[in-house]
Amino acid sequence: MGHGIRRRAAFTLIELLVVVAIIALLISLLLPALSGAREAGRSVRCASNQRQLGVASLAHAHDHKGDYCTGAWDNRVEYSFGSITDSGWVADFVNGGYCLPGRMLCSSSPAQSSENLSFARVNASGVWRAYSPTEIQQAIHDGYNTNYCQAWYMAHTDVKSLSPAATPNPKKKQYTLGPLNDKSRGGASSIAAVPLFGDGSAFVGQDMVVNDGELITGAKALTDGPDLAVRPAGGTVLGRQNYTDFGPVHVGSGHSIIASVGHDRTVGQITFADGHVAAFRDLNHDGIFGSHSAVENGWGTTQYDELEGKVYGGWLAHAGLNW
Repeated sequence: MGHGIRRRAAFTLIELLVVVAIIALLISLLLPALSGAREAGRSVRCASNQRQLGVASLAHAHDHKGDYCTGAWDNRVEYSFGSITDSGWVADFVNGGYCLPGRMLCSSSPAQSSENLSFARVNASGVWRAYSPTEIQQAIHDGYNTNYCQAWYMAHTDVKSLSPAATPNPKKKQYTLGPLNDKSRGGASSIAAVPLFGDGSAFVGQDMVVNDGELITGAKALTDGPDLAVRPAGGTVLGRQNYTDFGPVHVGSGHSIIASVGHDRTVGQITFADGHVAAFRDLNHDGIFGSHSAVENGWGTTQYDELEGKVYGGWLAHAGLNW
């Protein structure tokens, strides 16, 4: 008499639910690791982009008597030396064949364009030339785009006069010395501490740019330049740099969205005049690289919340405020 065929017992419903729960738990454990790996990859790619922009700046200086660029990238006559497709660092790099900044965006940033490409900003009063929406779109396609923020030093070097009355707006070219030159970059500081570019602060929903029919946030384009300071002997002058337009755009905090900026990113990267790139963390989780009032070396000035001692903020062409 032959043996009967032994049948394998089927999964019970409870066993199936246990397996599903284990799989769900494993996925929940793996997803943050995968997300972290993706973000790490984006940060590395962003650092590589910034290094290439730094190299392009040095190449431009080599070809143009030491000037890192032709100034701020801005269509307004009072702030730049030409239109956004003719002058300023982005146009310099595109037109000179050094690189295409528009193909080198930081992919982590909530801002995938520049505030200077918003229609209202491009066509504000007193511009070099008017750009139609079609022309702005073509400029973006041709590489005239960025979400990195230029340091005020690179565009202007320093103010001509330290007097606030004589320099009512340090972003207007009439009050400054002009684009950074390799002869002036280390005049008062190591070039390794003088910033050229950084991740631009992203304020989600502001400075909107139309790209291929989609509205996207524009990143900050240029740091604001010097804030006010009080000399040890008294008297107010233009002092240390304001760096709030450099901002964190990498690595979500996992906490709530910061209302003032519309995202939760915590890390930003900055390129320096010697070509290296460094990352900085938003320690107080306010969405910017801010500062606070302080007295240092007898000066009534500001100290940086996250950048102090690592990013130069003093004067390049004047003596006395050199930290």
